[in-house]
Amino acid sequence: MKTTIEIDEVKLDRIMKMTGISTMKEAVDWSLNEALRIATINHVMEDPWTPEEARNAVDPSYDIIAIRNHATPVTYPDGRSGRKPRSKK
Repeated sequence: MKTTIEIDEVKLDRIMKMTGISTMKEAVDWSLNEALRIATINHVMEDPWTPEEARNAVDPSYDIIAIRNHATPVTYPDGRSGRKPRSKK
């Protein structure tokens, strides 16, 4: 959707520099996604699920162990496989 709005350019520039996002459109989209994520977290914190809702949130046939056992290991370009090692600080 195209629209015309006034945006605080200082804030937008800071977001772009801090995230490495190169376009204004991507920065605005990222900002909207982050605002939605935070609003969702706040909503859940203010109105948490009942134990019944939590039980019904996951399909009873969902089996993470079976999924992991059938997953194909990752192979990296340098020939390594498995989990990518963390960088040392």
